[in-house]
Amino acid sequence: MSAFSDFHTDHREEADGYRGELFRHGNLRVAECRDGIQWLLQRRSGARTVGEARWRTLAYCVTRNAITRLYQAHSGATAPELADLPTNIKRGDSRHAVTAAKGA
Repeated sequence: MSAFSDFHTDHREEADGYRGELFRHGNLRVAECRDGIQWLLQRRSGARTVGEARWRTLAYCVTRNAITRLYQAHSGATAPELADLPTNIKRGDSRHAVTAAKGA
């Protein structure tokens, strides 16, 4: 897992430095969409934009169960960070929940 950087400031959901990223493991990451209404399951693609990796969205989810199930289906593994998400996304809640859990 990569460390979450304070330099994630890009507003483009496909950008490597997207500010809505919650966590990443290898070529998969989970992010909150720009409007804060759904979680994105994304895979790093071979295409690059301005020298950075590009992320392709595989799924859009509004429940923790859905994002957990799809993450496991695509990765073959579990991500403990998903347990820290609220049951249902509410605008802006998930970034705070995961960030707070990292500091715990």
